[in-house]
Amino acid sequence: MEKYYLIEQPPLAEKYTFLVDDISDKVNYGRATDIDKINYNRKIMGEKFDIDVKVGLLMAESKGSTFVFDLGQFICVLELRADQKEGKMTFFDCVIDMPKNDINKMLVDAYSQNIANEWFKVQERLLADLSPETDIVRLHKPEF
Repeated sequence: MEKYYLIEQPPLAEKYTFLVDDISDKVNYGRATDIDKINYNRKIMGEKFDIDVKVGLLMAESKGSTFVFDLGQFICVLELRADQKEGKMTFFDCVIDMPKNDINKMLVDAYSQNIANEWFKVQERLLADLSPETDIVRLHKPEF
């Protein structure tokens, strides 16, 4: 994971850079499945966030947990196994040019209706306060 610490973050860079394994051409969607990238992203989000995730995993009575939260203009869905050795971190731009029913179907197929409901709550909050100041996140697919 040390190789990822070479990526400049604010205040040296304009935006926070989060690592992904797959990224769309428009850079409005990305997904990380490599646990080192997920852990790097969690470190960028800060210690308080990481503690909240660990508490959420401890409180879950299952094999893992899924978290939905905003990150700049992105809606992030973080899925982690209870032992934190596997996971997925998916970034969706909050502005999506798709009908709500199609988005809901996509989210339910990938996660669950509860996660889809949370996703729409986060999207509604983000769209209500959308401004250039919220554009603080950059997705990056390392080439090494």
